[in-house]
This record gives sequence, structure tokens and C-alpha cells, in this order.
Amino acid sequence: STFLEACVEMILNLCEKNPELLLNTVRSAFHGAPTDVTFELLGPGNMIHDTALMLFDELINRPPGTHLRMHARTSLFDGAILIWLCGDTRTIRRDAWIQLSHIPETPPIGQQPPFGEQDYTTSIIVEDEPASDTDLRTIMDYLEEWLPVTEIAGQRLLAQDLRELGLLDGVDDTQTLARLFTQAANNALG
Repeated sequence: STFLEACVEMILNLCEKNPELLLNTVRSAFHGAPTDVTFELLGPGNMIHDTALMLFDELINRPPGTHLRMHARTSLFDGAILIWLCGDTRTIRRDAWIQLSHIPETPPIGQQPPFGEQDYTTSIIVEDEPASDTDLRTIMDYLEEWLPVTEIAGQRLLAQDLRELGLLDGVDDTQTLARLFTQAANNALG
């Protein structure tokens, strides 16, 4: 296989509301187990939390040995940040930012439903919390791997903040990124 066949570039439109289309985009990028996959994230980067969790699961379970690059051409919120962070390398548009919502309060967990006979130790009673809050807390738990979530919840972080947190690669400008891909392709062909 040639270098060009081993490298895949895809656009992932984060404002797409159909989770099947988003999942198929991710799956098609990994078809054939390429060695290098780049996703350009378009937006605005605000997703349904459950969709973000689904895509995150697919991205972290990519074929072994596949290097994942993420380039955000948009600002990112909550679950979209999680998608971006699962890249091995990541860049963001110079003037873009990320924003974390406030962390939802944790409802009582493991309480027995009023008429239940079973005690489920990790269950949440439906009336105690909307599903989107449960998913957002799950997203925040995953984000803890990369971010000090409790410190930055409710804040908007700019590129300089992201650099200080070690989340950005040295390349953060689209023209430089494009030049690197062109050089790599030319080296493979020539």
C-alpha cells in the first residue's frame, strides 16, 4: 500500500444531527485500517451529548496502530471537546476556543425506587435527573483525563490556554498544516 492509501482525511460536521451519518463518517475513515487518519471538525461544535459519547467510543476503539489527528476549524463545547481530545495530535483554528458547561449536580445514586424490590447500586431515578445531564457528567468524567474539569467548568479557554495545558501541537495554523500534508504526499510520491 502506498503512503496516500495509508492516510485518510475526512470532514466531520459536528452540527450534523443524524448520529448515523456521523458514525458512518468515522467508520468509513477507519475502513481498511489506515495508518494515519485526519478529521477536520466543522461546526459550530455543539453536539447532543449522547452522540458525542457514541463517536468518542468509536474513535478510541479505532484500529490498533492508527494515528489520529484532529483539527478543529470551529470552537468546541462539551462533548465536541471530547471528540477533539481523543486525537493523538490536535490543532485548532487560531481564534477558536473550547467551552465547558457547569458540571451538573450528581443526583442521589443507588436509591431504591419506591415500588422496586431490587437495589441497583449505581442507578439514577429518572425523575431526579434529565438524560442529558447524566450524559454530560459522563463526558466530564472522560474529559478529566486531559483537563482539570472542576477548575475550568463554566469557562471559555482560548488557544494560549490550550497550549499551556499541553493540548495543542506546535502546528496551529491551517496553512502550516496543509503544507505538512503536501510535503508528506510529495515525499511519498517522489
